[in-house]
Amino acid sequence: MSLLIDLSTDALDPGYAAAAARKRAAGVEPRPRWSLVGATIAAAVLLIVIAAVQTRASAPAAAKSRSALIAAVNRQTATVDQLERSLAALSAKQATLRDATLVSTSAGAALARRIAAEELALGTLPVIGPGLRVSVADASTSTGGRSRVLDRDLQDVVNALWTAGAEAIAVNGERLTSQSAIRQAGDAILVDFRPLVSPYVITAIGPAVDLETRFGASRTAARMRGFAQLYGLRFGYSRASRLSLPAAADVTLHFARPAPAPLSRGPS
Repeated sequence: MSLLIDLSTDALDPGYAAAAARKRAAGVEPRPRWSLVGATIAAAVLLIVIAAVQTRASAPAAAKSRSALIAAVNRQTATVDQLERSLAALSAKQATLRDATLVSTSAGAALARRIAAEELALGTLPVIGPGLRVSVADASTSTGGRSRVLDRDLQDVVNALWTAGAEAIAVNGERLTSQSAIRQAGDAILVDFRPLVSPYVITAIGPAVDLETRFGASRTAARMRGFAQLYGLRFGYSRASRLSLPAAADVTLHFARPAPAPLSRGPS
């Protein structure tokens, strides 16, 4: 408001005021500049005041709209999570019924084992076992350098774990599949289009000792240790005797083909 007060009280330029005083001292009446300048300043002040009043009046409405939008997003997210849990339960029930049907014959039992191996590789089955837990996090305070974990950091860690012999991997509880993508979107990192926040915990199931040895000797682990020293990023890993990874949330079947029919041998 001090700017408005200055404009209204000192609207006339000091140079004009001094010239007007000299003319009055010489007996010459100065031309009335104040009426035009004053009207212009008054109009400008009025516009500024109106804009300020309108901005202040619309602020509660904007805050209310933002709160309503956040609430709607939270409700939809909760609904989607509930549907995904229901889908996972139904899928598990369907797999149990399928396996119970297949094991009635030796050929069916062999097919059930093959399906289980394929589902494990695809990520559609929850898995439990020993493995390695890797933690990567943003720097606790800004160091003026690269203080945030990037998508390529998580990509490198995941690829190094696959190379080290991991059989299943999840990032912050999101199971990875052959179709998974880790991308940057502004300040957020998306795993299969789901936003994750620091710290990032990568859990990998596999032979724990081998995983720790091979991953620890990888170039990725060395690079992350360097980032921790230079920029303050937090990085560490440890063996775990029991890890539990969920099934992938959504795996889409892109193509399929029927199994070949067994050849029937006719009379020779």
